Amino acid sequence: MIGPLFTRTLGAQALTRSWWRRWVYPVLFLLTLTLSLATYLTLDSIQQSVDRYITDNQRALVGGDLILNSKQDWPSEVMAQVNTLPASQVVYDHQFSAMVVSAEQTLLTQLKAVSPAYPLYGDVELASEQPLWQQLTADSIIVAPEVLNGLGATVGDVVTIGDGRFTIRDVLTKEPDRPLSAFGFGGRVLMQQQALAATNLLGQRSRVNYRIEMAGDAETIAAQHATLAQLLVSHPDIELSDAQSADTSVSRISDNVLMFLKLLVIAVLLLSAVAMYGVISAFVSKEQPNNAIRLALGEPLASLKRSYYQLLLTTTVIACIAASILGAGLLQVSQPYLGAILPADVALAINPISILKTIIIALLLSFVIAQRGLRPLNHTKPATLLNQGASQSNQNLPWYRRLPILWYGLMLTSLYVFFAYEVGSWLLGAQLLIGLIGFVAIFWLLARGWLYLLAQLASRRRISWMQRIAIHNLARKGNQSALFFVTLSLSVAVLTLITTLNHSINEQFINTYPADAPNIFLLDVQSAQHEAIGTIIDAPVSYYPVIRARVVAAGGVPVQDIEPTEGFDDPARVFNLSYADTVMDTEFITDSLEKNALYAPITTDHTDNNNAAQTIAPLSILDTAASLLNVNMGDEIIFNIQGIKIVGQITSIRSRFERGPSPYFYFLFEPSVLSSAPQIQFATAHIPEDRIAEVQGQVVRKFPAVTTIDGTAIAEQVQDLVVQMSRLVYVFTLLALLTGVMVLISSLLSTSQDRMTESASFRLLGMQKRDLYMLNILELGVLGISAATFAVVIASVGAWFAITQWFDLRYSVPWMSLSIGGAALVALLFGIAIIYVRLVIGRGIMARVRAMV
Repeated sequence: MIGPLFTRTLGAQALTRSWWRRWVYPVLFLLTLTLSLATYLTLDSIQQSVDRYITDNQRALVGGDLILNSKQDWPSEVMAQVNTLPASQVVYDHQFSAMVVSAEQTLLTQLKAVSPAYPLYGDVELASEQPLWQQLTADSIIVAPEVLNGLGATVGDVVTIGDGRFTIRDVLTKEPDRPLSAFGFGGRVLMQQQALAATNLLGQRSRVNYRIEMAGDAETIAAQHATLAQLLVSHPDIELSDAQSADTSVSRISDNVLMFLKLLVIAVLLLSAVAMYGVISAFVSKEQPNNAIRLALGEPLASLKRSYYQLLLTTTVIACIAASILGAGLLQVSQPYLGAILPADVALAINPISILKTIIIALLLSFVIAQRGLRPLNHTKPATLLNQGASQSNQNLPWYRRLPILWYGLMLTSLYVFFAYEVGSWLLGAQLLIGLIGFVAIFWLLARGWLYLLAQLASRRRISWMQRIAIHNLARKGNQSALFFVTLSLSVAVLTLITTLNHSINEQFINTYPADAPNIFLLDVQSAQHEAIGTIIDAPVSYYPVIRARVVAAGGVPVQDIEPTEGFDDPARVFNLSYADTVMDTEFITDSLEKNALYAPITTDHTDNNNAAQTIAPLSILDTAASLLNVNMGDEIIFNIQGIKIVGQITSIRSRFERGPSPYFYFLFEPSVLSSAPQIQFATAHIPEDRIAEVQGQVVRKFPAVTTIDGTAIAEQVQDLVVQMSRLVYVFTLLALLTGVMVLISSLLSTSQDRMTESASFRLLGMQKRDLYMLNILELGVLGISAATFAVVIASVGAWFAITQWFDLRYSVPWMSLSIGGAALVALLFGIAIIYVRLVIGRGIMARVRAMV
């Protein structure tokens, strides 16, 4: 089998010369296949690198074999069980935000205090290359490079954290369990667990994340897991996980973003298959006389087809080599934009497995497309030489026999297997395939409907003869107008959606940031500190009490039985409660028992499971929280505040205005209900931007336990993340748009013979060359602009829904970006029409005219 496939006959050599001489066919084929393969190779290599990194470092990323997480200090029975393990197999870890003060600067950092067994897995690397516990002492700290730069300090300087003073002993260059967070603020500061007492920062702070990491053999860990799971039945606020089941932030973030980009690339692959099919069909049609000559000279049909397979196989190999080179370049270009979703020490390189997968995909894609594109050869007869055309016997068959049901079934099955393999789930693969078919079907029906309306317009309305011909050409057999409409509209829709999301986020958080919006936030403020803080800030300050609590039941349904609504929080998580007499400036009441009142009197009592009567307090709830818990006016919600249960009945529902970042609470009670509950306070204020650093320094020096956050840094970080993500998606979506243009060009090539014949007839009837240009410009313009218009409208509706309903932001139309994009699309279509007429039709039309005379 292999020998005959690679045998080079005289006919095969002639076919190869014809292929490369008509350069537009191989260039278009190579460009389309290379771009799609290169993008797939790049993303698959990134995904392979991340998966290998997580697999090799899973226990180090998580911190141990078994992990306990809590927002409060540990119960005695839990500590007793943990202490059954040797000290060398247990790490006690405290993490929270804290201000670090140097001689000149103050800086918000992420403080991490660990016990001597840290790290259980992996290695901590320091700039000095010394062992961690040689450098980390009771009066010293190790800081990340960004902390050193932010403080303007050097190794050996003394800084203040809370009430304690510490010497910067070394610089942290690698931390095995450093979490990756797109919105993490502040660099890492590492200290001994025993040194926490000197800072005096723990106290009743609810923002401390308590962790216990345990290591051991499989049998020990299994026994420990079973015992702890039983103990934690009475402590639902403590989370227990193991290294295998724990979902690291690295995998969560990178998997979601990479999977979205991977789906885009798969769409590009499918579009490239369509474009390649158009190229092969056009070339086979162009070679029809030569094919007939070869058959007339006695060459078997199998030999004729084999020469095409040889040619396409050679071209595919060239495309694979070019894709590998281009993929390496794309990897280098995209690497700076991957910092927000990948850890810094992931080694990115073109993966051999990814190259093998890409080659297999390329060969299968080319084989399937060739198999389909070479079907006209089955009906090519030597009579073609006498201009009798190809046999039409196939057209006389019933539609159900002409439709290659088996071929389409095989393609759908293969596509389903490919989807399931890529996403790692048979169910999700099926959902993606159904979603893809449904999405394409909607645009396909829209395209067919629009083309039908255009045809009706051309037949029933008085329009110019040129416009009528252009609309007629859209329905030309083999013109693939609907396919081009679908590909272009899908690409433009994705670009519009991304542009609108990006613009709306920038408008709300960056460009139109309210002049009076808070830009400095203070955490862990005490009531006695209000006056002094007000003096330092020298501007109006708003204070908000915060009480940490969990929902026990809502609307009579236990919280563990509430199904989380997609896109919302976890109902079982810890919430921030507060109390107030009035509605915040950034909120308004949408429904209430008493008109525009937060609270209304409650006359009934609540009876718990022990048949004990309990007073019910009026409660105001934010509309998003009501959707999360599936509750309405009059429903009761039971809260657990450090072991004390409070029952609230909803007497009002609030919503938020869209005016930039501002504090808000899901649940509000009357002050008399919660004022005596354990609480912390945070404060907000608006001051001139150039005073923020000065105010931060003064506040933290006077009150070391108060954490200050620069609000402008939040906006900048949101913008940076949006810019990085949108650039990545823009690149791959533009490739989809480019592939859609390839589909247009391939459809023009596949109908070039009919177009030249028709153009020759027009020239005989007196049409000038400029009229041919105008005719093609009208045809492509009507199709392309209408497809883009439909896409922009549909994408704008989708963007409005996503922005207002999911992200709870104000919708804003990017008029400038849409105008520039529209102008670029019109210019592109105009250029394609001009080049096509000049290079394809213009060169052969006079010969066709002379043949017709």
